[in-house]
Amino acid sequence: MKNASFDAFAALLADMGNAFIRAGRYVARAMASMSWPALLVSCVALALAITIIPLALFLFVIFMTARMVVIACASRKRRGPATPYRTVGDAGE
Repeated sequence: MKNASFDAFAALLADMGNAFIRAGRYVARAMASMSWPALLVSCVALALAITIIPLALFLFVIFMTARMVVIACASRKRRGPATPYRTVGDAGE
């Protein structure tokens, strides 16, 4: 007996593979019809996108982490020091 969920997953992977193959053929045809200057511009634009987008995401994560650390330190100063645990009978001491 075959697993129905595995068959569905295999069909999904096959569809994804076909979609990637179609996209690759489309890009190859588009690149073959481009002139050399247009191909150069598209390669430079792709290189910039591949470089800039991860850098922007990395800097966003770094600055958000730094912001959270600063906010945590500032709120700790506002709250004051932590008080030690005291039992109910220690109210007078």
